[in-house]
Amino acid sequence: MVTCEDDLIENAKHGDQEAFRHLWEAHHAIAMAAALRLCHHPGLSEEITQGAFLLAWCGLAGFKRGRPFRPWLMRILYRHALDVIEKQQTFLRPISLDELSELERQAVLNPGVGIDGDLQEQVVQREELRQALAQLNPDQRRVIALRYGADLTEADIAQVLDWHVGTVKSRLNRARERLRVLLTSERG
Repeated sequence: MVTCEDDLIENAKHGDQEAFRHLWEAHHAIAMAAALRLCHHPGLSEEITQGAFLLAWCGLAGFKRGRPFRPWLMRILYRHALDVIEKQQTFLRPISLDELSELERQAVLNPGVGIDGDLQEQVVQREELRQALAQLNPDQRRVIALRYGADLTEADIAQVLDWHVGTVKSRLNRARERLRVLLTSERG
């Protein structure tokens, strides 16, 4: 059985669906979390994620061997998300806190959360964070989603967004500072 990601990619390039399934399993939860953080709608985030993986499957011939798969996939997901969100004509119902909690649990985004500590306090903190994230500008939400939702490095985010690393760093720092201010003012 092939376990090296480069080998999986090479096999998938040659039509090996099982190899691509392994790539999907390794990256689906992260892709879904990033899509959810970009659009804040569970149904749409699943559509974006599925579409991104389909585009990745079709575009594997252009993937450069030796490069990391996740940033390449996240770039596809990000651009696909922008297209899907832009084409969306109907009002989408924002995700509820209960739905977000369930989706995060399913995506295994926060292993161990809720084992120790007050559940009610965690619910309050999540709601405060959700409200604070909604107040960020779109570029700030993008870098936060890719950094913490997709667990990408600043260099990977720069590649995904086609920005300079310095731009990513400054927008990420501004987003963190804005979140700190928003969260501090809500608690104070």
